[in-house]
Amino acid sequence: MTGKILMLMGLLLAPQAWGAQAVFAGGSFWVMEALFADRAGIERIEAGWMQSGSLHQRRQVVRVHYDDSLIGYGDLLTLYWAAVDAFDKEGQFCDRGSEFSPALYVQSSLQQKWAQQSRAKLELESGREVGVRILPVGAFALGLPRHQQYAKRNPLLYASYRRACGYPAREGLNPDEHAGVLPPAIAR
Repeated sequence: MTGKILMLMGLLLAPQAWGAQAVFAGGSFWVMEALFADRAGIERIEAGWMQSGSLHQRRQVVRVHYDDSLIGYGDLLTLYWAAVDAFDKEGQFCDRGSEFSPALYVQSSLQQKWAQQSRAKLELESGREVGVRILPVGAFALGLPRHQQYAKRNPLLYASYRRACGYPAREGLNPDEHAGVLPPAIAR
């Protein structure tokens, strides 16, 4: 009995046990990682691949660990929608193919509801079909160390890649400036 109690206490007190997670695919995982980096409430970002469905379908993603008392899932969605071409389901900017296609991977019914509502609002406002899929979280494969914090470790190469590929500038992607993307009830 004591072993089970100690194991349960260890799980409850583990640092990651209290943090929230969100998974985003939006083209290159380097671009997605840079989008969320250095923001208040973001604890850690992991670049990797998400397996969904068949063995041959995987996407570049980032798994964002965040403190939801400082930044909400709605704030993360707002940043995401401002940074991707939501209408391009075949990839993002110069990164083409299923590995780069945009998707929101949800881990709970609440994340699913927020993702669906924000996508529906964007479709309603634009009058166009949004190409971003909403999928359940699958198996995550962490990228190699050279893929982690790429923009921070290789700022000149990253800036050149981003500019040449056509990704929008990261500067100015502030959740407060894009607050209208989500209904107020789900923005936090």
